[in-house]
Amino acid sequence: MDSQALYRDIGRFFAQHGLWPTPQNYALIYQLVADAQSPAAQAVKAATGDGVRLTQREADQIMDTHGVATAAAPPQQDAAGAALISATRRQVEEFTAIVEASQAQAKSYGEDLEAGARQLEEADGEDRVATLIDLTRAMVERTQHAEQQLSAARSEAENLRSKLAEASEEARSDPLTHLPNRRAFEERYALLQQEGVEVSLAICDVDKFKRVNDTYGHGVGDRVLRTVAGLLRECCDGHMVARLGGEEFVVLFERLAPAQAAVILDEARETLADKQFRLRESDAPIGQVTFSAGVARGSHPLGTPALQRADELLYIAKNEGRNQVRVEAA
Repeated sequence: MDSQALYRDIGRFFAQHGLWPTPQNYALIYQLVADAQSPAAQAVKAATGDGVRLTQREADQIMDTHGVATAAAPPQQDAAGAALISATRRQVEEFTAIVEASQAQAKSYGEDLEAGARQLEEADGEDRVATLIDLTRAMVERTQHAEQQLSAARSEAENLRSKLAEASEEARSDPLTHLPNRRAFEERYALLQQEGVEVSLAICDVDKFKRVNDTYGHGVGDRVLRTVAGLLRECCDGHMVARLGGEEFVVLFERLAPAQAAVILDEARETLADKQFRLRESDAPIGQVTFSAGVARGSHPLGTPALQRADELLYIAKNEGRNQVRVEAA
């Protein structure tokens, strides 16, 4: 295979599966294209053999298992984060400059007051009155200037606070669905575990999503993901719904046993399966869209991670026909 064909096939895989072209992902897909018999390539084929799109989490697991470093964050997110950090750094520098200038002005103000006091002591009669008037006028001007600088410093502080809040929010939000992202989910889950709150976890995966992308394009696929995200958020109201990546979502059910959580998810699953998806441009039918899910307890006596157990139950649901919810036994 020549270099152009190799590059073309690797790019086609990235486009079909919606993976970010990070160096680590590229190394994995390179093995699939250039060395189809390698263990990593065989693992990718097994994960996508039934037409299911390879998710980033599956790619990470394959890379970990076969000695390839875990994939880095998407470059677009890195660029956005770097821009926010750069803007915040500039504002911090501007704010520091204002504070330093105010400190210098305060020191100069004090020195001028001392000098003025000495002039008053040395002046006599009318000269003292004139000196007092000049000194008062100068101090009023200095005070007004200091107030302007302090106002500017307060404004910069508010801008900085707003930028930091914006950066924190964007770092925990999925740009496509506007759901919390994996980082936000992990932070919330860790907090609930520390507080000893009973939780159940559900991983939901849109069935045969690759078919939607391959048939109708990524624009339609994105609209499907936003619809699924909105449906899960509505049906699981009061519980955290986050996007893990690709077509995978996670729901964090607080103070509910897995069986109770499964009832809510089943209602969401049935509602989605009954929807009639159509192309916006032509009103042509897309077909039924469904999801499968696995629900596990948040804690386990043997210490097996809840996400891993939910993931195992999800794949049981996939292997048994999809469009169903599998629940961890009580």
